[in-house]
Formats: sequence, structure tokens, C-alpha cells
Amino acid sequence: MENYSFLLILFVLSYNLQPLSSQDEGNSSQSICPTSFFCSNLGYLRFPFYTSNDPACGLCAVDCNQLAPKITLKQDYPSYDLVRVMPGNSDFVLVQDNYFANQISNNSCDSLTYIFPPNSSSISYNISPTLPVLRCVKSQGLVGQIDRYFSAAGEYYVFDRCDDYNYYYTYSNGYISANINLPPPCSVVVLLGNPPSMLPKEADFSNLFQLLTSELNLVVQVSESCQECYRRGGRCSNRNQEFWCEYSSSSNTKKENPRKTVIKSALATFALGTVIMLILLLICFRFKIFSKHDAENYSNLEAIFKNNESLAPKRYSYSHVKKMTGSFKVKVGEGGYGSVYRGKLQNGNFVAVKVLNELKGNGEDLVNELASISKTCHVNIVSLLGFCFEGRHRALIYEYMPNGSLEKFIYNPNSATSSQLEWKKLYKITIGIGRGLEYLHRGCNTRIVHFDIKPHNILLDQDLCPKISDFGLAKLCPEKRSVVSMSGMRGTPGYIAPEVFSRNFRGVSHKSDVYSYGMMVLELVGGRRNVVVKDDGTSNMYFFDTVYKQVLSNENLGLGGILDEQDKEVANKMIMVSLWCIQSDPSSRSSMSKVLDMLEGDLKSLQIPPKPFLFSTARSLDSHH
Repeated sequence: MENYSFLLILFVLSYNLQPLSSQDEGNSSQSICPTSFFCSNLGYLRFPFYTSNDPACGLCAVDCNQLAPKITLKQDYPSYDLVRVMPGNSDFVLVQDNYFANQISNNSCDSLTYIFPPNSSSISYNISPTLPVLRCVKSQGLVGQIDRYFSAAGEYYVFDRCDDYNYYYTYSNGYISANINLPPPCSVVVLLGNPPSMLPKEADFSNLFQLLTSELNLVVQVSESCQECYRRGGRCSNRNQEFWCEYSSSSNTKKENPRKTVIKSALATFALGTVIMLILLLICFRFKIFSKHDAENYSNLEAIFKNNESLAPKRYSYSHVKKMTGSFKVKVGEGGYGSVYRGKLQNGNFVAVKVLNELKGNGEDLVNELASISKTCHVNIVSLLGFCFEGRHRALIYEYMPNGSLEKFIYNPNSATSSQLEWKKLYKITIGIGRGLEYLHRGCNTRIVHFDIKPHNILLDQDLCPKISDFGLAKLCPEKRSVVSMSGMRGTPGYIAPEVFSRNFRGVSHKSDVYSYGMMVLELVGGRRNVVVKDDGTSNMYFFDTVYKQVLSNENLGLGGILDEQDKEVANKMIMVSLWCIQSDPSSRSSMSKVLDMLEGDLKSLQIPPKPFLFSTARSLDSHH
């Protein structure tokens, strides 16, 4: 009887799988699109981008046959100069609209009616920098209503140089919204421009044209339905605001209605799920096991912890973790790895509890961070006090840093704590981070490459002593080897060294951390300008290129908080050293030991570094994402 049941299950399974697999094979055979194509100085591009002579292979046309590659985001929309593409789960794209630039320079009111590429069911665009403004039909009776609308925002500006409309916008940006108090003849529109808070104080904020920009930062996100359609050899289309997946052949075109597809997929999934459940129940009933694979993984990790029990910190149960955090009551941070909560030990000391995503991987993330940080003991490395590994529950317990991350001190100059970061303190923090990195690269028995150095991962204790944290992406280099073997890109866009995402720049090594360190130091310097910096990377678009030109000409960098010659020397030294750190060729970068020598040495002995070619105006990297 049992054998007959098993044969029946196999028959139902094959019946449900056959039409699906045959359909996929037929569709896949139609796909003749290349996985990627080479485009001038941009390197290799992939879907959703396609060459202009192959319109069935993507959504955004790229013309690589010109000196400056052009991109068309949507048919019947203007093309832009394509400056940079950083691939990932979402593509980060920088484009330049030359026509719009001419409109801005000519003070044309048409520039205030800029139309963004519309999102669709296949692709969407997250555009920055943007400036929300209130556009109102010119009327004398609006003055009182406008004042009431902005009553909670404080200062605002009015631009009235165009014939039909007045434009209103706030100093801080972000207050503009289509709320219930919106005056009737007004509407909220979004312009392509920088808010006043991101411009120098000497700028004319009342001139709206000076706030506009012709450079667009785009995050291009393709829908899951469209990605699946492309993988099956189809072409994404939108009909009546609905998603369609079209398949073409030599004689006809097959259109697949998503509603029918959903129904068929649901029925097939239900039938297939039923069959799988029957098989699993049969296996569990006969062999009385539920997940041998998970059990083996759990046993292997337990063995690792026991074998390294003398090196690993104290182990806590999950119930103990819940108790010390008050059932995860106070969240102090969050990232792709999970969340961080404040906790308290029995002795009254506060701790930071980093709870890893419960269903992520088989525990390698926890083992990787434990293996890295358990080998460290340094004043500029955060201390790991314990960990939890219990089933799917994983957590790391660190010493608590009351001042949080360095990032909030850079980008919030109006806060009560910002005054503590004068140039001398900023210099000490820079030195401290450098010493921590030098220790990771040379002071440990096993060299450690961090791969994610950025202000967000630098924590400050009560005395503002910096400590490097978050070793989830770190790699160990046994026997003092320099080059690291990697299977994919790791790190944060804007801080990633060129060799990490492109093999054209030699091997990946500890010099990749030096690059990230240099980018971070430049960002510390950029945060001291007379600019309120937003956390979207757009305000530093030209800063690196400008810094290099001003270093060559020995001009005033326009940095705030410089009180004496010592402050000026510290700022110039930080800039000079950071430019040595971000050289595109890893062999041209200084080691962390040399970096510290330069920072602690005489400014006059420093040589001006070559200009990193990635920092031309057309290729400047975003400060962070």
C-alpha cells in the first residue's frame, strides 16, 4: 500500500511540473540577449540597460558610440549623458541633463516644470537631489494663507520672477507636504535641485535658479516580475497600467496576461505544495526526522564554539538576552544584519546587543564576526563581551558606546554635541581610527581586513575615543598574506575601493581598508564646511575634486571652525593624507603605518599626491549610501 501511495505522489508531481518546465524551456530558448555589454569608460553594463540597437533586451537604452555615452530612461523622453553606473541589487546611476543645464544658466522658467521619468510596473527611479516647493497661482489674497501654512517651519523664501506662479520653499527642507492646510490655488511640486540647507551661507537662497542642478542621482529598481520575465527570455511591457510579459518568435508574439499567470501559478503552486507536504510527512513518519541538514549545521557550529571555548567570549541563552534587553525594549540602531538594542548586565553595566537576522544563512555571519573580533584587543576596537547562539536566535553583546556612531557628529552640526568636534578633537579621532586599522592589519596574529570602514561603523565612548565596530564583512588573512580571495563585492557604495568591485585594479588586500579610511577622512573634513550635509551623498558631489584643486593652489578651503594656525595645519594634513589613501592603484596607497607617520609628522614634509582619476567631476564617487 505504501509503495502504491509513493507512485501516486510521483505521478501527480510529474504532471504538475511538466507543463511548467516545458514552458520555461521554450521561453528560454527564445532569449538571445547578452548577459552584459561593454560601454566605453563605464565598463560592462547589464540588464536593465541595453545597447541602442537591441531594444528587446532591456528597459533603458544606452548609446555607447559617442564620446560621452547617452542613456534614455524611457521612450519619448530626452536622453542624458551617462556619467557613472554602480551595479548592485539596485543600480546607482549618475546622469547629466545638458539641456536642463542650459535652461538653468539662462534663468528659464521652463526649468521649474521639469518632468521626471515616470515609474511603471516594470521599473522605478529614486531620484536625488530633489527640492520640494509650494507652487501657487499669483494672487494678492494668498499672503496670509501662506504664512499660516509655513507657521511651524519658521523662515521660508518666495521666488516670484516667473509670470504665472510664485514658488515657496523652506530653509531646512522637508516641511513641504500636501497636507490639509494647503492653500487651494497651490500645489506641491518636486524640482531637481539642492535645498537651501545644503548650500553655502553666502548663496542667494531667494534665487530659485541657483538651487537647481542638472545632475541626477538615480537608484534604478527593476520589479521582481520584470526580472523573472527577462530571465525566462521575455520582454517587460505595460498595457493599461498593468504588467505584461511578452515572448517573441520568428512569426508571432505571445502575450502573457499577469492575471492568468497568477491564477495558473497559484494552482500549480498549491498542487506542488500539497505533493511536497505529502512527501515530507511520509519521510517524517517513516524516518522520524525533520531537518537533518539543519541539525548537521547546528552540530557543526556547536562543535566550533566548543573547540574554541577558551577564545570565545561568554555565551548567553536567548532568554537571558531577552531579560537583559527588557524584551528588546530600547532600539539604538538598525542595519542589514538586524537591529541593535540597549541592555544591562547584572553588574549594572550597559551593553549593546546586536541581534542578527534569525533566518539569514547557517550561522556563518555569527562565526565570521566572532572569529574576527575574538582575535582583537585594542583601545580603538570595540570589545565583544558575549554572544548567543540558540537555534535560529543569534546575537552579539558589545560594550555600550553612549555617544553612538561618528556619523551623527558629522551630519548634524545643529546638535548640542557637535561643538565637541573641534578640529583638534576631529584630528584625535582620525588618529585613533588609524591606529585601530593598523592594529588589524599588523598587530594581530592573523591579519584582518575590515571591508566596511565608514562613519556609521565608528563608535564613540563617553570620552569621544573612537572604536571600530561591525566585523560582519571582515576577512581573515592567515600567515600574514596580503591578497584576499573574494567571490563578490562587499562594503558600502562610496567607501568601496575600486579593486573590490572591479578586477582591473589588481588584487584585493588590506589596502582596500586604506581607501575606505581615506574616503571617511575626506568626509570628516567635508562635514566641517559651512553646509548642513544630508545623508544622501549629493552635497559632496564636487567636494573631492574641489579639494584637490585648492590643495594644489594653496587656496582657502572654506572650512568652518578653524580658529588658529594649528587648526589650519590639522585640516590640511588630514586632506593631504586622505588623498594619498584614495589612490586608484592599491600599490600607490600608503599603508596604515605610513598614514599614521604622515598624520603625526610635519605638514611641510608631505608631498602632494597624484590626483585620483576617479575624482574627476564626471566620476566623483558618492560619499555614502
